[in-house]
Amino acid sequence: MKSLAQTIMLSGESGRPLPDLTPSLTQAGVRLRRGQVTMIAAAPGNMKTLLALWYVAQHNIPTLFFSADTDASTIVNRVAAMLTGDAVDIVEAGISGSGADYYTEQVTGLQNIRWCFDPSPTLDDIDLETMAFTEMWGCPPEIIVIDSLYNVVAEHLDEYAGMREISRALHHVARSTEAGIILLHHVSENTSNAGECPPRKAILGKVSQLPEVILTLAYDEMARELKVATVKNRSGPADAQARSHVSLFVDAPRMQIQDAMDYQSSLPTPAVQLSPALQQFWDSVV
Repeated sequence: MKSLAQTIMLSGESGRPLPDLTPSLTQAGVRLRRGQVTMIAAAPGNMKTLLALWYVAQHNIPTLFFSADTDASTIVNRVAAMLTGDAVDIVEAGISGSGADYYTEQVTGLQNIRWCFDPSPTLDDIDLETMAFTEMWGCPPEIIVIDSLYNVVAEHLDEYAGMREISRALHHVARSTEAGIILLHHVSENTSNAGECPPRKAILGKVSQLPEVILTLAYDEMARELKVATVKNRSGPADAQARSHVSLFVDAPRMQIQDAMDYQSSLPTPAVQLSPALQQFWDSVV
């Protein structure tokens, strides 16, 4: 039992903002915070893993990344592409050939990030890996990424009950470690229009109660636009129906993400002839 004054003095890092996800999302009131859970939800192929990877690679702060949904070689190729600007297929060929030393040197710079590639981790596995990270660094990770909720094994035989059990446990992990947890999850594909961000009700398993922030994604491959809607936000504005979104520009072959505010300034002026895909994206951000 504590007074509010004691809570302030003993609060530690919990609730403090992590680095910005993107300038546009910060402007829209979205902040990732320590001691809280941020869920990123989307249908398969809509760039949720890319967004999480890009975020932790950009900031390189102490992070524990549970990559249950993606194998180790794929992650290596994607991260090396992010860091070098080379296309993923070029990275893959280089690692298999004469470029192995070069790409190894590039990814070695991400010393603050540790990975677990168990395809079916349990809650005990997450706890043990977190304790091992703490033992190595002398403090818990600032960020824990779980990719994805669907891959974590629960004790319940009922799939949705298991998801709710895991969500409650991760909420406790966030509070006890003061880490910001980024939880990737799926949505029902028949509750939203193609190309539009899914509403909050589309999140599978009725697990939207506990995360402090929920972002849903939709990727337009032709326009190379990643739409990000804030459908829950305890510290800022949100729209459960996902009727508004922030736009990010994606260079998928090179695993690059650029905030639309920065991308807009780098585009040619409208007087210059653009390709149909770039013209469509220009019209969406200006």
